[in-house]
Amino acid sequence: MTTLITGGASQSGVALAKLLEASGHPVLFGSRSGRVPEGFDSVKFDFTDASTHEAPFAVKGHNIHYVYLLVPYFDPLVIAKPFIDLAATKGVKRFVLMSSHGKRSEKGPDSLQSGKVHTYLDQKGLDYVALRPTWFLENIQRFYGEDIKKRNTFENTMPTGRVPLVAVADIAKVAWYAITDVGKLKSREPIIVGADLVSYSEIARALTKVLGRTITHTVISKEELIRKYTSVGYPDEFAQYLADVEEDEENGAGEALVQDSRIYIGRIGAQEWLQEHMEDFIPA
Repeated sequence: MTTLITGGASQSGVALAKLLEASGHPVLFGSRSGRVPEGFDSVKFDFTDASTHEAPFAVKGHNIHYVYLLVPYFDPLVIAKPFIDLAATKGVKRFVLMSSHGKRSEKGPDSLQSGKVHTYLDQKGLDYVALRPTWFLENIQRFYGEDIKKRNTFENTMPTGRVPLVAVADIAKVAWYAITDVGKLKSREPIIVGADLVSYSEIARALTKVLGRTITHTVISKEELIRKYTSVGYPDEFAQYLADVEEDEENGAGEALVQDSRIYIGRIGAQEWLQEHMEDFIPA
């Protein structure tokens, strides 16, 4: 009962694969570029290339029962729908989708981006779990790592907003339950949050303690943030989306999130994660 993991060697995909392997569940990676973790079977797969869609189902020794869907940000339903429809005819038992938290991805006609995909899965009557994590703790390194290393500071638009930042390891554990023991989940659309609510000023203080040098958090305007993201190559729409989400978080979305009945609370807190990943913030 193989799990096909799309998206190649993504952080969440690799973490899920290791959990599945450790518990005796076979894994097959589907990758457009061929970038997959060592030791796992793989096949060329590209959502945008229909000629690759049959390939995972033809790999000897793998009978695909589960598919982990890591879909592109832009037009994900248009891109993923042909493969989902094919996979349903090939005997896939459950789709596990990496979606997102927040009002924009709630299932229904007003859903956006990945939320449209889990709305489609529901409308088709397919067995699915839509993982809806809050901001990744790993985004601290992704978005702010270079500034912290080079300037001892980082910028965003949130002076006081507190966010339940979640570690990829905790997200992968929920994905593992979705495949191996879905009854442990309270919802098929679990909202996955970290072990604590933290502001970015608190993150700066925690980094100061962990690194032994002063790290500061600087608040900038929404317009400045959008310019910052586009200047490093993020598409305009994605930069606007990130800025909109930060605005929601500053207005209390993160604190409201932890009251949701669909919540799954991870085990890893911000301080623990920063301690474990401190080398990512040390200048070379």
